[in-house]
Amino acid sequence: MTEQYGDIAHVMSTYEKHRWGDTTVIGRGINSIQMIRKDNRWWVTSIIWDEETGAGPVPPKYLPAKR
Repeated sequence: MTEQYGDIAHVMSTYEKHRWGDTTVIGRGINSIQMIRKDNRWWVTSIIWDEETGAGPVPPKYLPAKR
């Protein structure tokens, strides 16, 4: 999910953790990324994240659409 106003943007993305070669989900959470557009490109100004265990379940609006 991306929200933008002028030259600033806020991007929320989800992640899942897996062991190499295994599809079992061992953790997931949300990344919050702040960006600014300067010199015709986007620059990341900050990134923070939180896992489900501490913040509760990831809200459905942030989850990818099911295929």
